[in-house]
Amino acid sequence: MTPSLTPSPHRQVRLVRLLTELALIEDDWPQREFADRLGQMFNFADSIILADAHKMKPERGFMAVTESADELKQAVSHAKGKLVQGIIESCSPGTERPKIRWPALAEDDPELKYERFHRFYLSHQREQDLALRALRSSGREALTGCSPALKKLALLDRVLEDTLWDHTARFLAAVPRLLERRFDRLRAGEGEAGAEPGWLVQFRKDVQSLLLAELDLRLQPVLGLVESLERSTSAQRIRAGT
Repeated sequence: MTPSLTPSPHRQVRLVRLLTELALIEDDWPQREFADRLGQMFNFADSIILADAHKMKPERGFMAVTESADELKQAVSHAKGKLVQGIIESCSPGTERPKIRWPALAEDDPELKYERFHRFYLSHQREQDLALRALRSSGREALTGCSPALKKLALLDRVLEDTLWDHTARFLAAVPRLLERRFDRLRAGEGEAGAEPGWLVQFRKDVQSLLLAELDLRLQPVLGLVESLERSTSAQRIRAGT
């Protein structure tokens, strides 16, 4: 099945909602008054750069080379599908040779220290990061070749990505650290023996849900570029009477 590219109205908060449901964050988590905190991320120099980008005048003699959003949509769909499949395979028992392997019980680590799961989660984060940063760059390139207005939007997106990158990385790096609370709580509550204890089965499900929610969050900027390109190309076809 081809993954949908339609953004969910709740997608941007799904990761935080899951962390709350798993009791991994406190009531004072900085999701509250998020707009104010977002504004504080931009220092004075960043604000000047954004202002200059926003006031940029369209260049004369612009020649459009992007006529459709189809190629970008297909690239996003393919990348999303591959990442989703990788998460599901990694978190599914019995999957043969997944790219990122779920930590297994071993004689030298019979209790499965959380450090191994931390590395597992970080591996998926790195994979998402590499794939989606390249995809976002391709999206900006497509916008740049569509119209002067979208070229300006592509520039703004580049500035936003550069400005928010460090903050986003710090926020997402906290997720696997918070997940250790869930790991310890589940393990302490059920000491069942066996090839894979029941608490570890539940932990697999929790990890998969969080990784999928994080992927949704990371996809938002790319989906925004796709939507902007699709609207612009559709409007151009309507004006051209095609």
